[in-house]
Amino acid sequence: MPLLDPSACKAAYEAQLLDAGASAGDGRHGGRVFRAMLRASQALPARSLPLDRRVWVWSDLHLGHDNIIRYANRPFADAEEMDGSLYANWEATVETEDRLIFVGDVAMRAAVGEHTWQRIRTARGADKNLVIGNHDLTGSGQLRVRGFDHVCSVLCADGDPALVFTHMPLSAVPEGAVNIHGHTHEDAPRPSAHINVSVEQIEYRPVALERLRVLARELVAGRYPPGRTTLERLAAINA
Repeated sequence: MPLLDPSACKAAYEAQLLDAGASAGDGRHGGRVFRAMLRASQALPARSLPLDRRVWVWSDLHLGHDNIIRYANRPFADAEEMDGSLYANWEATVETEDRLIFVGDVAMRAAVGEHTWQRIRTARGADKNLVIGNHDLTGSGQLRVRGFDHVCSVLCADGDPALVFTHMPLSAVPEGAVNIHGHTHEDAPRPSAHINVSVEQIEYRPVALERLRVLARELVAGRYPPGRTTLERLAAINA
């Protein structure tokens, strides 16, 4: 099984951000967003994920963001209802000693503030990790979220197979590894070594890393389970 070098993964991700920042962006966001991401990434470490406890993963909560309900077809009346459901699902899923990974885009609008950071600090989970997303930053690339035990640009996890966590999907995934990402929200899964953990893909609750590894093994083997979402793909392989 491949062993990932976090520094090499970070360098590859930053090269991708550099290219996107020099262009018109990715169709969702313009080049300015990628330039801010690059500045933030350069100031942050890449990390390796310890595998000493149960791990849960999710991305793109967009707490406080009313417009995301319309943009991404979320089944909520407003941001207050959405935030309440996300927090409730977090508390119902994660145990006190578990590790939790947010793959970017935590909060926006009225949710950007100490009331949210304190809730993150006190919610379930003994080790909360943030892999930065574009909405976690100011326009100049400064981090604007708090409450996490660790913040990084890229997170790597060795295992069968190795996993690399980035907010934006990698254009080139390391051979034999799988990219766990967010950013693309409700987009259909792709026939490639990518797993989208945006909350739209996982019924708005954290998903166990061990389940994602089962799907990752299928993808590395060139098998692409059917389904319109990550959860449907997991169900297709009984993971």
